[in-house]
Amino acid sequence: MTSLEHTASETGRSGRGLVDFASRALRHFYRAMRMRSDRAAMQAMPDYLLKDMGIARSEIDHYTSMRYAASDTDRMDIGNVR
Repeated sequence: MTSLEHTASETGRSGRGLVDFASRALRHFYRAMRMRSDRAAMQAMPDYLLKDMGIARSEIDHYTSMRYAASDTDRMDIGNVR
């Protein structure tokens, strides 16, 4: 590989890395905003609806934490919660 080809391939990799980083940061930001709105919606629900879902009011923060949210869907990954 010549030095010119080596430089071109390094530039291509770093460009994608920056785009990937920005994409992940933006996705993380939107997920955080979604979790915040989901948490507010669940806090506004009456107790009987939360009970129907199997969630106690004290568990809302736990179920809407970023750690348990699926990254590519709008639903929670319940399989990893307990």
